[in-house]
Amino acid sequence: MHQLKYILLFVLSIPVFSNAQEKSYTTLVSEYLEVNGSMGQYNYAYDELLKMLNGRFPETDANAQGWKFLKDNKGKAVKEMIFLLEPIYKNNFTEAEITKMLAFYKSGTGKQLVADRSKMNPAQKEKLNTFYNSEVGKKIIEKQPILGTEISKVSEGWSRELYETALSLLK
Repeated sequence: MHQLKYILLFVLSIPVFSNAQEKSYTTLVSEYLEVNGSMGQYNYAYDELLKMLNGRFPETDANAQGWKFLKDNKGKAVKEMIFLLEPIYKNNFTEAEITKMLAFYKSGTGKQLVADRSKMNPAQKEKLNTFYNSEVGKKIIEKQPILGTEISKVSEGWSRELYETALSLLK
């Protein structure tokens, strides 16, 4: 009986260890989407949706719970995008490539690119060119049409679902 417990514990722990790689990739993609400005765009989109809905459905006693839900669940809804986008990145980039992309966007040049590209100094422009002339940079450029299409589909689905949920809560 004692051995059976150990065997059962071992068998049940296999999924935990086999998912360790997946969590690592998801974490990298999550961090990458944060530093490259993508998650900021989804936060902005969520805020703009709430502003638009507030014009159509001002908060009242009747819909107060719906408004509370929408405000309280913003972080969860935006974070859902990471899980929707992760397979797109996984199908197009290796973990090593995402790591290099992340390193670039964490650099001063990457941060300036996200903040305001027009204010990049000559050295930053040179680093940007060097990055886009690297193997990873070339792959990003090559994959842009595919990424654009797939990310647009996922983003539209997310927006539509969010809008429908909000309408059902506020009507």
